[in-house]
This record gives sequence, C-alpha cells and structure tokens, in this order.
Amino acid sequence: MKNKLSKMTEKQVLKTLDIPDFRHLSKEKVMTFFSMIPQMDPEVAKKALEQFPNFSSSVREILQDYKNVIEKGLIANSSSTQAYYDASNTILAALQPLLDKQELSFEEKKYIIDQMVKIQKDISKKDTENKKFVLTVLGGACVAIIAAIGGLAAVLGAASGISLPQDDEENHEEKE
Repeated sequence: MKNKLSKMTEKQVLKTLDIPDFRHLSKEKVMTFFSMIPQMDPEVAKKALEQFPNFSSSVREILQDYKNVIEKGLIANSSSTQAYYDASNTILAALQPLLDKQELSFEEKKYIIDQMVKIQKDISKKDTENKKFVLTVLGGACVAIIAAIGGLAAVLGAASGISLPQDDEENHEEKE
C-alpha cells in the first residue's frame, strides 16, 4: 500500500495518463488528470498546467459536451414520459363515458373506477420516477461541475503557491 504522505511524481502521473509529456494531455484525459490532483506533488500539477496552456478551455469543452449529453437525456426522458402520460390519458378518456351507461351494474362501474384509479396511481408513480431521474441527472451534473472547478482551483492553487493558514492551535504551539 502506498504511503499516504508520498505524492505522485511527474513520471508516475505521465505513466498513469499514458502520455510522454504534459503537452500531450488531451481533452479526453483531463478528467483523469483532475482525479489524480489530490495525489500529485504540487510541483507536478504546476508543471502540467504550464505545459497545457489551453487547460481551462479544455475543461470548458468537456463541461459543454457533458451538458449536451445531459440535455439529450432529459429530452429523451421527457418525450418518453409524455408518451406514457398521453397513453394513460387516452385510456382514462375512453373509460369515462362507460360510467354514464345506465345498463352497467354497480360491480361493472366499480371495476371501471378501480381501473381508472389504478391508472392514476401509475401516472403518479411515473411522475415520481421522472422527478428522481431529473434530480439524479442534475446531481451528477453538479458533481462534474464541482469536480472541474475544484480540480482547476487545485491546479491553479498549486501553480500560484497559495497556501492555507494554519489553524489557531498549530499557530499557538509554534509561538511557544
């Protein structure tokens, strides 16, 4: 098992990405690069950023591609869900006039009403499934955006030498 304190070297990062140097960091490998940042030596991240000047535009392109995929999925889901609602409403509309027929027995009318109630419950269930799907997709999009922003911030933070202040307890111990 790897020591938690040791950070990935440039050679290890390049080998993992299967590229000879960071100038070959493609749009397809940027997300893999992002996921590796926490394990990288800050100098390695800095060197990568210096050799990959269009890093932020690649991240933007990846997020745009991701957005397009999400939009297509949401449109397909919406079409499918609407088709289900339309079919259910057609069935309900066909059953409704049957209830007005005087010659039907109480049991027959009850059966029709039970079928209509079942369809309404199925519509409600489909609506709940649709909302869960949309929330899952949006949640995934948020995670991707946060990962992209976090990865970019981590690389930019490493490249700029930004350091976080130590907490008060550590500062107090150093003063003594």
